[in-house]
Amino acid sequence: MSATFEPEAPQTLEGWFVLKEVYSVDWPKWRALDPETRDKAIASAEQWLDVAPSDRQGGSAVYSVLTQKGDLMFVHYRSSPDELNRVELSLRQLPLFEFLVPAGSFLSVIELELDELAAIARRKLTDQGIIPGAEQYDEFFETEMAKQKQRLKDRLFPKIPNTRYICFYPMTRRRGGRVNWYTLAENERRELMRGVGRIGHAYHEQVTQIVSGAIGLDDWEWGVSLYADDMLVFKKLLYEMRFDTASALYAEFGPVHVGIRVNMDQLGDLLTGYLT
Repeated sequence: MSATFEPEAPQTLEGWFVLKEVYSVDWPKWRALDPETRDKAIASAEQWLDVAPSDRQGGSAVYSVLTQKGDLMFVHYRSSPDELNRVELSLRQLPLFEFLVPAGSFLSVIELELDELAAIARRKLTDQGIIPGAEQYDEFFETEMAKQKQRLKDRLFPKIPNTRYICFYPMTRRRGGRVNWYTLAENERRELMRGVGRIGHAYHEQVTQIVSGAIGLDDWEWGVSLYADDMLVFKKLLYEMRFDTASALYAEFGPVHVGIRVNMDQLGDLLTGYLT
């Protein structure tokens, strides 16, 4: 009788905590305001938007959502759940918030798997002729791992890309039925993810991809944020990935939100453009 296979959960490194909030504007209620009250609400929101992105503990951005899934999407990167809660509550104190209706949210934390990091470190040592079993191999390995962790700091604690468009969607790995991601061996999962990585790398000059883990934090397991100056790149990249085995067999995808970046001086026009 063969031994029961028990795959191990991958270890991860965590960076910024991420909160996405989507709201619809109560347009009838907003249009009923007198112009002076409306202008004051816009001014306070613009002041908030001017300060929030410069927070040294992360950053914030606002996007105008296309389609009827919402009107505004607020994206926050912060160093802790407490900081996310602080910026979330500060938004709710704005006069504008009286006219915002919740349409969705997603909580996660930017993550990188240590398995891939270790594989990179081992390849680096092999290239130098240092192989497992060599004298002081463990010491060299730990030194190389420290270098790799430092190198990846910008991926764990990035600035919100200053691109024109965002595409965000949650996803979950399939389990049960005829396939189950969580019963695959580590080397199988790693090989499948390399296929995803190869596709992503082909678009790295056009798209910034930030993956955040949400297991135990939200209803889906991961959140994927794509940032680009050409919206059609989202379609081309994700269409190509649909044919990759890791997506075709093992992935379930949630609602997609696409937005246009709104700078501080554009918020007033966005909220009053429908009135002219």
